[in-house]
Amino acid sequence: MIIKSRNLLSETSQKSALSNNAAAAVTSIAVKNTTAMIDSWAIQVGETGEEQTEVLIGTVTNVGTLGCTATDFEHPADTPVYFIKYNQVVFERSTTGTGGTATPMTSGTIEYQPDSWDSKLSQSFTQFDDTSGSVSYAYRTYFRSSALAVNSTESDWITPSGFTFYSLAKLRERIKNKVWNSSFLTDTMIDEWVNECKETMRREAIEVNEDYSLGTANVAFGTAGLGTVTASDFRGNIQRFWVQRSDGTEEATKMDINDFFPDQSFAESDPHFAMQGDSVFIVKPESSGGTAQIVYPTLETPMDSDTDEIPVYLRDHTKVFVDYSLIQAQYKDGKIGLTEKISLENALKSSFKSNISPRNRTGPSKIDIVSPVTSEEFLG
Repeated sequence: MIIKSRNLLSETSQKSALSNNAAAAVTSIAVKNTTAMIDSWAIQVGETGEEQTEVLIGTVTNVGTLGCTATDFEHPADTPVYFIKYNQVVFERSTTGTGGTATPMTSGTIEYQPDSWDSKLSQSFTQFDDTSGSVSYAYRTYFRSSALAVNSTESDWITPSGFTFYSLAKLRERIKNKVWNSSFLTDTMIDEWVNECKETMRREAIEVNEDYSLGTANVAFGTAGLGTVTASDFRGNIQRFWVQRSDGTEEATKMDINDFFPDQSFAESDPHFAMQGDSVFIVKPESSGGTAQIVYPTLETPMDSDTDEIPVYLRDHTKVFVDYSLIQAQYKDGKIGLTEKISLENALKSSFKSNISPRNRTGPSKIDIVSPVTSEEFLG
């Protein structure tokens, strides 16, 4: 069973380049800027996916010169040099699925593989073959520096079933497959575009119907009527509000903070609430305190892990994410200008907004006919 770990180290590392040609089997290379280099860090010489890209362990010997483990290949001047720190990938396994604990496998520590055996292929992953694997197992990986004996954090779970159609990893794969030359794209870049699209389309969906992207919370408020919403996805707006006290639960009416006087009287059977800050509300009457049961539009949590999935209400619109990212890729590659990019984005938003299904019959393309209409009435 082959398990793959994405090659991301060069995307998040500082970069320099060779100042002179470097021959094969040398233990010293000339680098234009060694400021970011830390002794015993791993360095990647060459771009990820190129045939002669290799990973070495380096040490600064002089300004502009790195001592290193022997090179396997020759490299011309201006070849990029990335200070990636880690030179190995450790593959871990849980025999009880994602509910278990992942532990390193025997022979599961292997060298980081940013090179490719074919110049036409882009090696975007390091792979390990678990010959005793099972479909019920689950895996994690992390990067390791053999010279410093330090590790990165663990990856998310990797399962033999692969990534779902709605996952960030699958969206990223579809986007790359649609680009004729995707070598200039990084996973980090694509992830940002996917999250931009998710944020934009969430706003468009809410304009169609405010019932999309809702969250709930129970928030205690004290005798002064004040409560603070601490949910990390709270946008600062409450759509519905119930006041729960010992004698029952009542729906509260929303007010603006200037809609009542300090000495105004309110009945517990007819409570009101207002926002008194970005996340602070006040309930009237204050009485003895209680619990607010609230429903609110949520902020979208950025997708950053391979297994993260787009929200349920957007899952019938995965092509929107692909198309939005293709627009960004075309602009970045100089295939379209800024004006055309903005026009295409607006057209995509408009198409999405007209196609998303409203949760009730109050959407932009539907009306309720409450009584029969004759042909004369319809035609006026």
